[in-house]
Amino acid sequence: MGKADVNVNIWLSEKKRFANLFNGVIYGGRQVILPEDLEEVNPVSSVSVKNRAGKTKNMKKYRDIIMKWRNQATLVLLANESQDKIHYAMPHKVMLYDGMDYETQIRNNWKNFNDQRKQNKKAGQPLEHLTAGEYLSRFRKKDRLIPIISLVFYYGSEPWDGPVDLYDMFQLEGTKEENEILEKYLPNYKINLVDAERLEDVEKFSDDLQVILTMLRYRDSKEELTDYINENKKFFQNVDYETSQAMKAFLNMKQIPGEAEHKEEMIDMCKAIQEMYDDGVQHGRDELLKELIQRKLQKKKTLDQIAEELEESVEFIGKIIKEMQ
Repeated sequence: MGKADVNVNIWLSEKKRFANLFNGVIYGGRQVILPEDLEEVNPVSSVSVKNRAGKTKNMKKYRDIIMKWRNQATLVLLANESQDKIHYAMPHKVMLYDGMDYETQIRNNWKNFNDQRKQNKKAGQPLEHLTAGEYLSRFRKKDRLIPIISLVFYYGSEPWDGPVDLYDMFQLEGTKEENEILEKYLPNYKINLVDAERLEDVEKFSDDLQVILTMLRYRDSKEELTDYINENKKFFQNVDYETSQAMKAFLNMKQIPGEAEHKEEMIDMCKAIQEMYDDGVQHGRDELLKELIQRKLQKKKTLDQIAEELEESVEFIGKIIKEMQ
């Protein structure tokens, strides 16, 4: 996981924001999922696989974010995978993650059942009868799994052109009619893609999530982004550290002035973004100056001649030439 994804995941893992994201995607903005009903879950899932030689290999996967949502009527696991680049096997990746999480649930259910069975046996209580099928499955007929809803939060600048379901990854070269027959028996797996920059109904999201998602529309235009930041100056002048780091990832900023010293303070992102553009302009000027100096050196001009022609001091030009060597 890259540093950009880490910053975005820290930002999205705040429970109010996480609930806001899923409410926007699943419920059209209705506040059904409440922050107080969310519980963090261990993001690690694992399975043990035996090879032909009988040796066991453990396989682990790490979710970006996963939380348990429990209210009076619902128990669901909500997961998010953040992507700054297009993943062309994403349906398979999500299917694998979900499958491993279900496997973990099955394994834990069986372990809990056996632990309870041992306690009952020790206490002289009657033991629950298992059928041969239940013992073979390591899953009782009455057992149930907690369903998982996984989102893919894609915040790259290029439109998502990768597959959105398993069918998109299949090589089916028959006629439309022939493929439709096969698809009746081929299970599909669809990803819930959030293409952040190109969301058409960003109004479904509330609070700072809506402000930041709207900002992504303008990040490729200095003028439009500056106008949007200024229109929402009240928000961007007082941004918490986690939001500033997410913005840093979204806008591909190298650094935010004073970020290391102000983790506990609110950050003025209006100023930070302006400084980013100013630094870019200055960098461009510096590169142009170096190019001009290089050309003049190739023409065998002296240090004094170069300084005079560029209207800079001899000391300044000499320093740049030394840096170029």
